[in-house]
Amino acid sequence: MHHAYIDKFAYQDSPVHRLDSRIKLMVLVIFTALVISVPRYSLSILACYAVGPFAVLVIGGIPMRFALKHIVIVSPFILVLAFSCVFYGRAPVVVEFGPFTVHTTTGWFQCFNILSKFVVTMLALIALVSTTRFAELLKGLEKLHVPKLLVVQLGFLYRYIFVLIDSVHHILRARAGRKLRYLGAKAEFKTAGAMVGSLLIRSINTAERVSMAMQARGFDGTFRTYSKMHIAAGDYLFCAAAGCFLLLIHIIIRPALI
Repeated sequence: MHHAYIDKFAYQDSPVHRLDSRIKLMVLVIFTALVISVPRYSLSILACYAVGPFAVLVIGGIPMRFALKHIVIVSPFILVLAFSCVFYGRAPVVVEFGPFTVHTTTGWFQCFNILSKFVVTMLALIALVSTTRFAELLKGLEKLHVPKLLVVQLGFLYRYIFVLIDSVHHILRARAGRKLRYLGAKAEFKTAGAMVGSLLIRSINTAERVSMAMQARGFDGTFRTYSKMHIAAGDYLFCAAAGCFLLLIHIIIRPALI
């Protein structure tokens, strides 16, 4: 597994790719805060907010299949939270869609609200990561005075999670090559525990080698990039367009739909 698995679209060239990472980060934070603030029973507004990330993905040339695939990968974590609302909100609600009338409960409303907010915010996050190199994101976080410890941890996580995943693949491949028959549930769990222990020891040894290598190269906790960050006319235009879009939804569309 290589870094290109995540960054394979970040090295393209488009108007969105050329924007300053600090501008995109600030717009993402404001956008996420507005989406989260949407009332629990207002689902139609979230469809309006989804237009923004969708437009960025289209302009940036990011396939929707790629974005939806990554949303599905992380969705199990939010599905548990969303569907748990069904068991708590039992108050009956009548929903009308034109000539159609649906009888449901507040729990289902909250469930769909959580799922919709998750999809919209994930689309925005994928749009950011897919149109910005990770090194530039880290540099942008530093320029925005995000705590240095957090930036360093994100950098390490991004760079060395692939090393850990490769180790997992090697262990599984070795296990598959030596497995001749099913040994039973007890023996399989015992083998799986031994594999996890081996992975833990290997990761500790790898961390020690990585630390020594970085110290030998003079790493001081600062991530450096070849490109210099500067705010151009396109960044101001993007800020103006994003601001008009959010104001239109927040001031005009949102009060009309609530």
